[in-house]
Amino acid sequence: MPAIFTANVEESQDNSWVIRLTDTEDSREVICKDMDDFSKQLSVLGDDYGADIDVRWSKNDDVTDEHFYELHQQMAKIKEELDVSN
Repeated sequence: MPAIFTANVEESQDNSWVIRLTDTEDSREVICKDMDDFSKQLSVLGDDYGADIDVRWSKNDDVTDEHFYELHQQMAKIKEELDVSN
């Protein structure tokens, strides 16, 4: 059974967005400033579970359309890079 992580997109205090990544097994929490940071942090936290993880995404209601689009673009770029390397 995979370990469950939550990834909540939130507005930050500097008029940007962050991802609050939480390990629901032990309540460890990190704030990720971009998708590269998110990928690194997820890898570090996921190592404790042999990378057998499930990420459940959510977002706060106040996340702007612009920020959500920016995040989506970063996610698409990472997916494209992963698809090319496989």
